[in-house]
Amino acid sequence: LLGADFPEDVALVNPEGKVVDFSKFKGKYVYVDLWASWCGPCCREIPHLQALEKELEGSNVVCVSVSTDTDEEAWKAKLVEAGMHGNQLRDRDGSLGTALNVGGIPFFVIDDKEGKLHTYGAQRPSSGEAIKQFLLNLK
Repeated sequence: LLGADFPEDVALVNPEGKVVDFSKFKGKYVYVDLWASWCGPCCREIPHLQALEKELEGSNVVCVSVSTDTDEEAWKAKLVEAGMHGNQLRDRDGSLGTALNVGGIPFFVIDDKEGKLHTYGAQRPSSGEAIKQFLLNLK
């Protein structure tokens, strides 16, 4: 539901295996990409997301990629292969997708500065200028 808090029971881990508290992103809008290393459409979004992330540097928006991979090594290999940077996290048990009722990936959501769901089913990074302007206009 729009306005809902980020799910509390979701444990996201970084490539080093440490649990990351999603509340660390409070104060910024968060463009969340739910994806997996085995998903062709997801992987085609990676270069667009990486470019968008660079264009958003210094804005009030942060990009966070959340992999739904159950295979940690496949996820880490894709991070290296695709040269992915920024906030890379993994939802080890799929609880974020379940909590958000996501039926397929890639899927994008935007959380507001308070960590509440702002946009469900946001435009993909490959939509180019449209998503960039939408994100830059968030206040």
